[in-house]
Amino acid sequence: MPSATTTCHDLSCASRIRESMRSAAGVLAHDAGPDGLRERIALAISKCCGHPRLKCFRLAAGWTVASAIDNFHRMCDRDGFKRRGLTERSWRQWEAGDRPSRDYEDLLCRLFDTGPVQLGFAADYTRRVVVRERDLELPRPRIPMALPLLKGTGGHASSVLTFGHSFQTEAEVIMSAARESAHFTQYAGRTNVGPHTLDQLDADLRNLIKAYPGRPVFPTFLELVDLRNRAFELLEGQQYPKQGRDLYLIAGVTCGVLANASFDLGHMDAAATQARTAYLCAELAGSDWLRTWVRGMQSLIAYWGDHFEEAISLASSVRETVSGQGSAAVRLASIEARAHARVGNAEGVETALAAAANARETADHPDEYGGMMAFPVEKQLFYGSTCQVWLGGRPRLHRAAREASQAVSMFEQAPPGQRRVGEMCLARLDLAASRLETGELDGTAEQVHAVFTDAANRRTDSVKRRLHQVRIQLEAPEVRTSPLAATLRDEIIEFCAPPAPALPEGHTP
Repeated sequence: MPSATTTCHDLSCASRIRESMRSAAGVLAHDAGPDGLRERIALAISKCCGHPRLKCFRLAAGWTVASAIDNFHRMCDRDGFKRRGLTERSWRQWEAGDRPSRDYEDLLCRLFDTGPVQLGFAADYTRRVVVRERDLELPRPRIPMALPLLKGTGGHASSVLTFGHSFQTEAEVIMSAARESAHFTQYAGRTNVGPHTLDQLDADLRNLIKAYPGRPVFPTFLELVDLRNRAFELLEGQQYPKQGRDLYLIAGVTCGVLANASFDLGHMDAAATQARTAYLCAELAGSDWLRTWVRGMQSLIAYWGDHFEEAISLASSVRETVSGQGSAAVRLASIEARAHARVGNAEGVETALAAAANARETADHPDEYGGMMAFPVEKQLFYGSTCQVWLGGRPRLHRAAREASQAVSMFEQAPPGQRRVGEMCLARLDLAASRLETGELDGTAEQVHAVFTDAANRRTDSVKRRLHQVRIQLEAPEVRTSPLAATLRDEIIEFCAPPAPALPEGHTP
């Protein structure tokens, strides 16, 4: 990743400018201040920090993105406008350069008591009338910029770029244009990403991804949130384009893992939200493999929510971009195969499994991130076994038992600290389900008890959901009256029950 030796002012600089100018104007903490003060503060922030105009006005108001949206909604309520579905994602896209609709543009101008030119949504092409024959004039730039005034030599007033200023000679025009370009170089060369910042963020993220499968989920979730916040805070500032893409990739991968963690903790709506943010970051980073991985995550969320057709649709939506995308493409096709199995589409299952096998053979580079984001052969095997369990029939059940058993053996070969516990448990439950369907109740009990042991400290939502499905199988007429089946059903209910709430301090049972 590229390094940089220059840094630009962080958000605290904008805060200092705001407080200094408000103090100089004698404005109290919660007062809006006189008319035009906020616009002057925004222009000062733009000159000093180089942020986009909309962001400068937000910082001049002392708002975060969330509080800006709250004030936007309050303005709509106060002034009798219908509430809009404004989101942080849209606001951040506007600050990154996207143009809002005319409706939103009008409302944003009302919010900040200014016009579209001042907010950077439009350019002012007005030319100043030349009143003296020898005067020369520079046209206004197509994109409005706030630039500092300079004192000229020889008694002539000059500026880096003073809109509507008249010059006496061609040389003055040329030199002023050169100073304008020099000022832009200073602005464009600013970055808030230090020479080792990206490397450190990337290393921290890789460590969390590597450790994720063998650690309790929630403590890892908290560390991921901290890393995501660091990336988001940097993206609030200014970077070189390549640094910005790298930051969006780090933010996208982190949100993708947060989606997985939210999913493992049983919060499907939160997982879906994290996945949508991850997909946006993947697009902003221009990363096909991350788009593919996140689509797989979204398909997985739909699958476990019993929305099988949606899972198939999501998995197939990026089929044309998955070529050579490492194991992310294998994962996507395998998830699609399982969804086909749940709706009884045997042909769709075999087609998707063949696509997964082909993606494995044609992958032209290793996974950019390993750990829990990789999709190893053993996981591919147990996804295949899941398909055979749901399709049913003795030949398929024997195939399921063979593939699940092979997957469990491969998972067990990993060092304990790197073992993918949740996935190994799901493979065991495929093995348990296939044995149950073929009348091997003792073999089923062996695998279920192994899951109780392996997942004792990592009871992910998918493992509990799969255990629930096995419990339903244990109620089939063929085994319902068996004492062992009854015991297993009770043990599964106890294992999947939510933990008892902690007693208040000083109380005993």
